[in-house]
Amino acid sequence: MSPHPEVIRPVAICEAEALAPLTWPSYRSLMSLADPGERRLCRPCAVAAWDGGRPAGLALSGVAPGWPLEDGRQALLSLMVARSHRRRGLALRLLTALEDHLLALGVRRLTVDYSDRLPGAAAFAATLRAAGWPEPEPARLRICGAVRDTVAVFRDRDSLMARMQAEGFRLWSWRERGTGGEALAQTLIERGEAPSWAQPRHWRNALDPDLSLVIGDAADEIVGWALCVQQPAAARWFFPVGWVRPPYDRRGWLMGAYAEGAERVAARHGGDAVAVIETASGQPGMWRLFERRFEPHAHWTDRMMASERLLNP
Repeated sequence: MSPHPEVIRPVAICEAEALAPLTWPSYRSLMSLADPGERRLCRPCAVAAWDGGRPAGLALSGVAPGWPLEDGRQALLSLMVARSHRRRGLALRLLTALEDHLLALGVRRLTVDYSDRLPGAAAFAATLRAAGWPEPEPARLRICGAVRDTVAVFRDRDSLMARMQAEGFRLWSWRERGTGGEALAQTLIERGEAPSWAQPRHWRNALDPDLSLVIGDAADEIVGWALCVQQPAAARWFFPVGWVRPPYDRRGWLMGAYAEGAERVAARHGGDAVAVIETASGQPGMWRLFERRFEPHAHWTDRMMASERLLNP
């Protein structure tokens, strides 16, 4: 008799509704696209554990954002086990089954990105470790707070904005210069001069064109951008991408863009409006600044942990 009563297999489209409670609401619609008969890299993938007719666990992945399909990457979106079936090693078996399924599909790398505030984050990290993943490391720092707190956070806002203006720098809304910003981002990323996470194109259909900002120099050339997206379900405004190309990245212009963006949110939606901004580990100066200036005034902060697994043939 098998010590594991659960049967793990790819998810059929008709099973999506029964498995919906085992993933985040924002991902449930993806299971309707996770057809195990499809061989395309662009589709989501899902494997589930069943104990008789009862769903016991689910692992779900999708195309990794910011990477071309031919790169062969997917992102682990959720890994969940029903409460009645926990502490049996089922999460590890689900993850292994998903990796095998993705490898057969042609996926070469599986990434993961999760908050250190996630319930069960320590257990999840232990599962990754047991599966042979590299130790997750902080990749992004997120800060959440009321936009009125920018007065305390940006104590030197006026002098910073005056310095920007004196040096010929200015801020445009995305509505005014966003097309140029997106084109420049694509060019710089293709040249290897900008990180893929700074690509505005991924947020094209969600960003607010009046609260998202483009940074320009004295010659009216675009040198950076700070995107703003409304998240109605969370009742907050999110600044997912802020980037300035060298050598301007050390002048404080990105902080000026964040300050202006927060003021525009406050002017339109009031000082109680909640905003989330983040910075990446590749911007150590901004990371330290966020910790020093933003964290003392924040409603909450978290670190987004990241790891990547090479799926061996």
